[in-house]
Amino acid sequence: MAGVPRIDVLTAEDVASILQINKNTVYGLAKAGVLPSYNVGRKLRFSLGDVQTYIEASKSARLQGLTAPAGQGTSPAAHAARAAVGAAANAEAGSAGHDPASITQGAFIIGGRDLLLDVLANYLSAGGIRVLRSYESGYRELVSLYSGSVQAAAVHLWDSSSDSYNLPYVKRLVPGTPVVVLRLAIRSQGLLVRQNNPLGLRGWSDLVRTPLTLANRERGSGSRVLLDEKLRLLEADPFGIEGYEREIVSDLAQGTLIAKGGADAGVGAERVYHQIAGLDYVPLQSERLDLVITKTSATMRAIRAVRGFLGSQMFRNELIALPGYDFAGLGAKLYET
Repeated sequence: MAGVPRIDVLTAEDVASILQINKNTVYGLAKAGVLPSYNVGRKLRFSLGDVQTYIEASKSARLQGLTAPAGQGTSPAAHAARAAVGAAANAEAGSAGHDPASITQGAFIIGGRDLLLDVLANYLSAGGIRVLRSYESGYRELVSLYSGSVQAAAVHLWDSSSDSYNLPYVKRLVPGTPVVVLRLAIRSQGLLVRQNNPLGLRGWSDLVRTPLTLANRERGSGSRVLLDEKLRLLEADPFGIEGYEREIVSDLAQGTLIAKGGADAGVGAERVYHQIAGLDYVPLQSERLDLVITKTSATMRAIRAVRGFLGSQMFRNELIALPGYDFAGLGAKLYET
């Protein structure tokens, strides 16, 4: 959108932070031509737009198998760094006469972007369950759950009419489908702002009253749903906010844009503040991250395994170091049909 500053000077360190991969991997992606780059003197530079395009392109190979041990290269961005290989493999399978869709047959596919889902998927994989991961936004993953494209979806979607999380969306978007909903975590959502909060932002209404540039998330993400609901309650025109129409497809890309001065604020999770230097955080609301699983004869074994792992101290110990999460009630059954 005209008037929105564009950041075209990302360093390899910035890209590594956004993708949650090693800096040497960034150089490798650039050398292979997978991630566009350019030189400023002797320094390699990247544009935020190209990084976002890379993240989006990784979704064309959105179903990624898990082969890394738990805790090693398990983040969604680490899988994104392997997406080109997965896409090439799918293309090769297609040229050889194999249906790439057959790769997903019989797999337990977990949708959602949170890091703890990768940890859970690796535990399940180690337990003998064939697991694939999908990395779409929560709203889209619920639609995929209803269509049968995924068997589990992590969601954090706020419903303003009931002032509650997730279950209203489950009931609307997955009608007539037997499901079980399990608690994953409580997280803090609020405003990601530049260090020292130079505009003095304190609440939702400040996004309307204060001239600023917003780093907005994409439609369907929990943060975007929360923002749109809050603006509707304020009877505010979202298109009057500079930057509203520009969508950022990664929370770490959003945080980097704000930290580097390309935007003033964005709605996001506290954990992003802990991951990116140059940010401050204004907490506004606690949100619930839940896992929705379809109940079929094919998923019952996986459901039992998921509940077992979520209730284990070993699994909890894997997660305890993650900042911005409250794991009280991890694994509790919240709803079942």
